[in-house]
Amino acid sequence: MKFQNKVRTAICLCVSIFSLIAITGCGDSERVHESWVTPAEGPHYDDNSILNNLKSRLSADPNLKDLVLNIDVKNGEITIIGMVDNPTLVDQVIMQAWLVDGVKKVDNQIRTKGDL
Repeated sequence: MKFQNKVRTAICLCVSIFSLIAITGCGDSERVHESWVTPAEGPHYDDNSILNNLKSRLSADPNLKDLVLNIDVKNGEITIIGMVDNPTLVDQVIMQAWLVDGVKKVDNQIRTKGDL
């Protein structure tokens, strides 16, 4: 009988400790790891301003101003489609796209005349 009482007491003590840990260990919202916190919002760039900014950058560059490119912007992601003379021009266009504030992704679908 004494042994059963000791076992019962030990089980009750373990259950009580576990319950106490479960209740008190999860409620401290002040101690949230920084990776779990939603980052502060930075400046917002709309797609039209990104498109206009890229077009003005391209038209300001004498090597790029006469290129015929189809440019589409959705949610900060730019898709560029067109044909150029050489890979150097492709690199220059893509570089100009990445330099525009608010760009999240550039989908390069520009082909060179040598790719035909």
